[in-house]
Amino acid sequence: MAVASVAHARSVAIEERLPPSDASAEQVLRVYLRAATMHDCTVTEALTADRGSKDLAWCGGRHPSSWFDHHPDLVSYRHIGAASHVGAGATGTVAEECIPVDITETNMTGSDPGTLPGWQFCFRHTPDGWRLTDEGYG
Repeated sequence: MAVASVAHARSVAIEERLPPSDASAEQVLRVYLRAATMHDCTVTEALTADRGSKDLAWCGGRHPSSWFDHHPDLVSYRHIGAASHVGAGATGTVAEECIPVDITETNMTGSDPGTLPGWQFCFRHTPDGWRLTDEGYG
């Protein structure tokens, strides 16, 4: 992505870059994935249920503040699968919608850089709409 495009995306008000509160979990995921590949930390963090958790929001391009910081970089994505409902009994908290995506990443702790097929992004419904609560396999 061109530097000018990233700069333009960051200059647009955050409210204009977020999906409406009635958007589906898949629509929110698509906005999230585009923001992550553009290193738009403001959007990925806003679409994360715990906005204080920068560890969950994909952002990439950040400079680590310590040896233990990990900021995965989503290089690309494809094959967005069908959402599956996970009940509150299975999560231990609230129901989620989990959507598998084939991603290509780098800088993820515990994973070699490359493609991770079927990586799950899980969202729960909040007053602001669907927000990322968990990700990974299983």
